[in-house]
Amino acid sequence: VRIALPMERVNSPAHIVRTDDEAITIAHDLAGRFAAGASSRDRDRRLPKAELNEFSQSGLWGITIPSQFGGPGLSFATAAEVATVISKADSCLGQIPQNHYYMIEALRLDGTDQQKEYFFSKVLEGDRFGNAFVELGTKTVFDFETRLTNKNGELILNGRKFYCTGALFAHWVPVVAKNDEDRVIIAFVSRDAPGLTILDDWSSFGQRTTASGTAVFENVVVLPNNVIDHQAAFDRPTAMGPVAQIFHTAVDLGIARAAV
Repeated sequence: VRIALPMERVNSPAHIVRTDDEAITIAHDLAGRFAAGASSRDRDRRLPKAELNEFSQSGLWGITIPSQFGGPGLSFATAAEVATVISKADSCLGQIPQNHYYMIEALRLDGTDQQKEYFFSKVLEGDRFGNAFVELGTKTVFDFETRLTNKNGELILNGRKFYCTGALFAHWVPVVAKNDEDRVIIAFVSRDAPGLTILDDWSSFGQRTTASGTAVFENVVVLPNNVIDHQAAFDRPTAMGPVAQIFHTAVDLGIARAAV
């Protein structure tokens, strides 16, 4: 098991895509290059760090950010087609951003304007969200043992997560946990935060380079402005669940297209 080091940021800001046609064109252009080494990357488990930098710098990771926050506000139909095109070339590269798009939607639904301004600007600059959602050994998928607690005026995060797709390559690791009121929240943790350890321990048959390993949080200090009430997205009718589902489906569709 290897401890993964934080990802370095690219010095130049990411491109900002403006139209649906531009997004699809960029996706096909990237897919042509990503397909060339996809099989060897999977066979040798060579992690696609350079490819991911090119992918996020292309602007495709920011296409669902609303226009009032500097993004193009493109549809989920376009974003799903982008994921399908990339997944046909390399399903790992198509899978890794799935949680990134999910977290953008979580912020759009329940973040404050200040949180949206800050995190959306980071994404438009080229930052990537990972995820730390799933836990082993709990009775249900929402029975989280990871906790964000208020200790002497500081928010402290402790827990262990499994199947953290994108976390190894991320600049931010959004963590799903429960707070002192037992509500489900998302805490956005900087990838280089003291107390955060990402383990490169993912082993799978297929999609070997998603590096969906383990994330460990030991007394990680979280800023109050980096926390959103995620349970609110499920307390009322929203498209939060379908957003996750459409990107999973897009990856499967890309794999199917490649197989055909």
